[in-house]
Amino acid sequence: MKLNRRSVLGLIGTVGIGSGAAFGSGAFSSVSATREVEVNVVGADGNGSEIATEFTDVLVDASADEVALRDTDGNLITDPSTLFPTSSDSLTPDDSTTLSTNYVSLIANDVSVVFGYDTSDSGGSDERLMPNSTYDYSSGFFKLVNNDGNGTNFNVDLDTTSGLLTGIGGSTNSYSEDVSAGSVSDLSATLETGDSAKETEDLTITITEV
Repeated sequence: MKLNRRSVLGLIGTVGIGSGAAFGSGAFSSVSATREVEVNVVGADGNGSEIATEFTDVLVDASADEVALRDTDGNLITDPSTLFPTSSDSLTPDDSTTLSTNYVSLIANDVSVVFGYDTSDSGGSDERLMPNSTYDYSSGFFKLVNNDGNGTNFNVDLDTTSGLLTGIGGSTNSYSEDVSAGSVSDLSATLETGDSAKETEDLTITITEV
């Protein structure tokens, strides 16, 4: 299987309040803070679209008020249904599972995931996050999807580094699972906001055939 390393995602946030459960003693700060996670995908074929549309994908739920996406031109996207998979795309692993268009592919889309943003100056909303807080996202925040119709199983490994995005699938900084053909696995996640003006982290997604 051809393995290529490809960065497809950044994770950015600013201070404010979100819809996840938030805890922490840090006082509110008006100073913007950046939470950026660089995602490297290992095992994607070519530009990543083939493995997303034909084999296995990793998706994130962008339905929470404070979760948005940013394209490579810097545009903030608050409607996830405009990105792959849209309602007209085929990413249904079996006849009984339909994936909501609130989910966005981290393999096929060259986007950043934004946790906390403020568009109130242009008639939008203020969805900033609090610093020094914990935001819990329930099962289904990440979906591991095996869309292969030939019975091939894939291992999907998600590995983070510095504790910004934690608790994926109830684990600490690393989660690994064999996803059988035609199945979907739902994972929870936790976001830990610190008090620094800028925090960065790597998230490596490795997909291999098993």
